[in-house]
Amino acid sequence: MNGTIHHILLRHLSPEGRRWLEGKLTALETDFKARSFYLAFGACPRFLGKEELQFTEAEYSSFNAIYPNFAATPWTADELGRILLMCALPPSDNRAVLDELFTTADYRELMALYRGLYFLSNAAEFPGRAREGLRTNMVGVFDAIALDNPYPARYLSEDAWNQMVLKAMFMQRPMYRIYRIEERKNERLADIFLDYAEERWSAHRPVSPELWRFVDGFVNERSLPALQKTLLEGDELEQLAAARALSDSKYPPAREWLKEQQLSTTDLPAWNTIGRRQERRAT
Repeated sequence: MNGTIHHILLRHLSPEGRRWLEGKLTALETDFKARSFYLAFGACPRFLGKEELQFTEAEYSSFNAIYPNFAATPWTADELGRILLMCALPPSDNRAVLDELFTTADYRELMALYRGLYFLSNAAEFPGRAREGLRTNMVGVFDAIALDNPYPARYLSEDAWNQMVLKAMFMQRPMYRIYRIEERKNERLADIFLDYAEERWSAHRPVSPELWRFVDGFVNERSLPALQKTLLEGDELEQLAAARALSDSKYPPAREWLKEQQLSTTDLPAWNTIGRRQERRAT
């Protein structure tokens, strides 16, 4: 992985930035010292810059091969430089070194650390660190783990995944940007979100249309009344989401009831489209 990052990143750096980064990587590989890593990690913005990088289609293809969904979010020079330094750490030492850095890192450093976990050769050893990061109330740091990042989908347990998704809903984050939603949806999470919807309605508060994406595929005797309520009483986007979940359902009473409403279901928007529309109206 680090070979791809190294090769592509160097193309986008100034000659001074390339020399500095190459020197730090060589020092880590030939005479590893944790202090040298910490100093280099902190100095990346000064020597590499904070500019958002623009990649070619071929470069995006190379990155996507090692980091699924890479093209979904912007990346800066210092962020990729920091991730390259993370990858240069000896796997036998990187957990201890990174754990220490996580306790002192600033906002932007934390974002790079969490977005960089997937690149590590021993990424499977860090789900506990990811779960710890998801406890944050810093939106940018939470998003660095939960949104567009392939790490949670691959390495978090079902319980940890469900907790992350529920918190994303609490924080009103754009749920459609959670990587591999469809593959990791589960019946337990559908039940959790039905509880959440009922609590919101009891408090006379709205329910995000994206919530019904997590019920889609698990429509049953309990969830049908909630979807019926949403279709009959919700706003336009909520109605579209409820209709989408009902239309996709294999539960006969749901399909029969939807048919009775005489609504056309041929042009219902996809879930990601519903999510993008919800994101736009929430900002």
